[in-house]
Amino acid sequence: MNVICYSKQGYDLAQALGKSLKIKIYSKFKEPFKTQEVVKQSFLEKEPLLFISATGIAVRSIAPFLKSKDLDPPVIVMDDSGKFVISLCSGHLGGANDLAKEIGEISGATPVITTATDNRGYEGLDLYARKMGFAYENLQDLTSVTGAMVNQEAIFAYNPHGYDLPFYPNFQKEWNPSIAYTLAITEEEKIPISGEIVYLRPKTLHLGLGCKKNAPYDKLKSFLNEVLKEENLSKDSIKDMASVDIKGEEEAFKVLAQDLGIDFFTFPPEELADYEKDVKGSDFVKKTVGVSSVSATSALKLGGKLIVEKKVFQGFTISITKEV
Repeated sequence: MNVICYSKQGYDLAQALGKSLKIKIYSKFKEPFKTQEVVKQSFLEKEPLLFISATGIAVRSIAPFLKSKDLDPPVIVMDDSGKFVISLCSGHLGGANDLAKEIGEISGATPVITTATDNRGYEGLDLYARKMGFAYENLQDLTSVTGAMVNQEAIFAYNPHGYDLPFYPNFQKEWNPSIAYTLAITEEEKIPISGEIVYLRPKTLHLGLGCKKNAPYDKLKSFLNEVLKEENLSKDSIKDMASVDIKGEEEAFKVLAQDLGIDFFTFPPEELADYEKDVKGSDFVKKTVGVSSVSATSALKLGGKLIVEKKVFQGFTISITKEV
């Protein structure tokens, strides 16, 4: 953590914190430095930043570098008398709230936490999603239901897999038209109810793939999108993908894994053959690659129950299993 301070009292306080925390001190009391350079480097490296100074100095210093709370480092402010320690920026995802509390325990300062969900004892949806490994489009998507939590409104929890929910006393198990907000934890792309819906995506889907040699990626991408649309499934719930080992160097598969940000596994045909009894196979495919069905057995090898056995389009086959 980088610590910026200006007075002798602030420097002494930073020195005391350094006995319990790994910090680098920048002090005007000891030697000259440029505040903006330290702040810029902290933001580039996502290094926690503590100002022992007036809050206004911290706000003006970080303002040119602020992007979003999922990108900015945690920023904390402490007065040089050590009375208060303020979580200023990136309280949830950056960890500034927890860091302010830790500094408060070390120094005896009073932590000042202003995030509304924390002050009501509720778990923020961003922290909850990270803890559970759920995906979401962007932080702005969480705003409506987070606001409903702050205002203590009724929220329908659509949770078909029965995941532990974040603590909030006004979740409703049954939906009715009077409930304006829904938290949906599902791989379904859309659920057929009205109102504001926040989707959190559990990683429940496994993708099995087959293809002709050198089949183009643009065809695979459009084909996958069409399959997901037909099945009302979100691509953000795809956990991983697989194929037979001789398809490991197919460029279309490698690019897809990169675009989706998931692992791509390959298996020898003798391992996939264990799943042939559960799918419809082809003698021609077995003679060619050593297993009668590539995509379906690959998906089953990754786990889950087969929900899309095989879709075929212009040289590609897609199968999908779901963890249930």
